[in-house]
Amino acid sequence: MSRAEKMMTEPKRPDGPQKSSGDSTPEAAANAISGSGNSASPPMPFDLTGLTLGEFHLLRRLGKGGMAEVWLAEQTSLRRQVAVKILRPDFVADASYVKRFRHEATAAGSLNHPNIVQVYMVGEQDGIHFIAQEYVQGRNLKEFITRKGPLEVPIALHILKQVAAALQVAATSGIVHRDIKPENVLLTKKGEAKVADFGLAQLSLHGEKVALTQVGVTMGTPLYMSPEQVNGKPLDARSDIYSMGVMAWHMLTGRPPFTGETALAVAVKHLNEVPPSLKEARPDVPPGVVALIERMMSKKKEDRPADALAVANDLKALLRQATGKETPPSEASFRQTTSLTRSTKPLLERPLRDQMKWMMAACVLVMASTAGIGWAMRTPDPFLTEATTPPHVQVLPSAEGQLYYAMGRPGDEAAWSAVKGRKDATELIQSRADINLALIYLKTKRKPRAKETFEQFEASTDAWQKAHGKAGLAILAGLEGDQNNLRKLGEQARGMATRSESVKVLVPEIEEALADALHRAESRTK
Repeated sequence: MSRAEKMMTEPKRPDGPQKSSGDSTPEAAANAISGSGNSASPPMPFDLTGLTLGEFHLLRRLGKGGMAEVWLAEQTSLRRQVAVKILRPDFVADASYVKRFRHEATAAGSLNHPNIVQVYMVGEQDGIHFIAQEYVQGRNLKEFITRKGPLEVPIALHILKQVAAALQVAATSGIVHRDIKPENVLLTKKGEAKVADFGLAQLSLHGEKVALTQVGVTMGTPLYMSPEQVNGKPLDARSDIYSMGVMAWHMLTGRPPFTGETALAVAVKHLNEVPPSLKEARPDVPPGVVALIERMMSKKKEDRPADALAVANDLKALLRQATGKETPPSEASFRQTTSLTRSTKPLLERPLRDQMKWMMAACVLVMASTAGIGWAMRTPDPFLTEATTPPHVQVLPSAEGQLYYAMGRPGDEAAWSAVKGRKDATELIQSRADINLALIYLKTKRKPRAKETFEQFEASTDAWQKAHGKAGLAILAGLEGDQNNLRKLGEQARGMATRSESVKVLVPEIEEALADALHRAESRTK
């Protein structure tokens, strides 16, 4: 029996949460982080509602998977909502499952990145093994595709760029995810993509590979597995790039490239068959996008992009082309919009002043945005540049698509005005447009208009608007030389973002502008 046949015939728990296509609840997203499984998994033998595990008070069950259940909980010390993942009792007796469960916390917990579901702690109480992690409100990518159908190219590129950023940070720490698939990419209401479920991850510690295998489950999902993963060969970051390429094909066509009646049949196709033509399946996809995905899905890992950073740079260039700007981003600009791991040596090697500026910018979520890239090319005072004549604005079918289009054109007033003018835009999308327009007003010497927007936001009862209003007024204070209000309002804005479940972080455009204003003020005092 071949390695592929042996692996595919081992006992396996069905993949993916079984949720209806219209489900957009947090419960739907929770299934993606509860481990591979389906709704037939037996529930806990008793109701855990009201139980307190350490400082986490369980409120209600969000979902279940093959190995675990996910519960909404309140972390009493910080008064915030978190997701608590609890290993099912029927797995507790098996040490290999407990090891894999704790391994997930070790893998994800070693990473600190806005596009990775954050792990807060792992623990055990009275025989209950649990992981406390970030609570993500939204749906997973598979549900999003099921509901929306094939994604618009800018939206697909935008999501993939964030996944690539997450995988690059994981690879920097020697971690291969090994289970990249739409179910393991969570989408927030603010357009962020977050990679979840590091339960199958392979770690490299002290130069030696550490992996969990043969625990009664297929190590990966056949629909998205790389050929070397099917064959049980050593894996590196290029295996995740292959899986990401398969996922990209799925995003743009609405279906995986390879299907079959059995897991073995699908696995064999990954080994031997050329993927169906993306150009034929989706003729409107730009040739550059087709070429990148085909390279990512190369059978030989040597023919794929070298790492996720290369993929991210290609995606950024393609996203700019799709939205009217063709200048490819540099590696430096990519690193300015991603957080590194907690023990990043290059950061420590930078001069202190550069470290402080970088650390302030690194607070920012990559979100779903290329907007921060524009700041990487800014002049010494980005608010004193003249306005440029905006090119023709493409009208997209949905408000979400219009938002992503504008995100690729951060300084284009017409693009953001088009977002604001959409009748189908949600309040959050309208607010994003208002914030970006206010920043454009600042950069084009229209401070009164910017101030009006920021004051309206600051007076709002909505936490998101209030935090961004304070941040905007802080930036304005910095431009006017009022360093006291710059620091005071800036601290208030960041404090609200840190404490509020509905805010969490400031949008990249505002956070980076605030960081720049604070850095400029600090430079003047030295």
